[in-house]
Amino acid sequence: MKIAVRYYSRAGSTKKLAEALAQGIGVKAASTATPLAEPVDLLFIGGAPYIASQLAPQLRQFLHQLTVDQVKHIAVFSTSNWKMAIRKQAQRSLADPKIDLLEDSFQSRGSLGAINKSHPTAEECDQVVAFAKRVIAQVQE
Repeated sequence: MKIAVRYYSRAGSTKKLAEALAQGIGVKAASTATPLAEPVDLLFIGGAPYIASQLAPQLRQFLHQLTVDQVKHIAVFSTSNWKMAIRKQAQRSLADPKIDLLEDSFQSRGSLGAINKSHPTAEECDQVVAFAKRVIAQVQE
């Protein structure tokens, strides 16, 4: 199974979580500025809700250009001060309805200025790896 990890991160929290997830499953994480080099079976995509709970334009654009020929399944993870999920925002950003956006998602706290500077914690990094392994097993069924 081919797997990729992409993220958009402003403060570094989502990047930290993406790198932990990628390392835990044996792939490399890259920002959404890096296009997918080849089709993948599963894409883990990470971001955060920003103003009015919206995704950053860079993440929205990355999701919007994806096709089912590039990606079969997508799993979402996010960081935010409020532990908000971004699955609904990701779904609205996808243009190709044939891509399977998985129901299961992962949320952790992220830093917001001086608030939550210690997040994501080592425990949250372990949790996102467990999430990724659970998703991979689900997709392989």
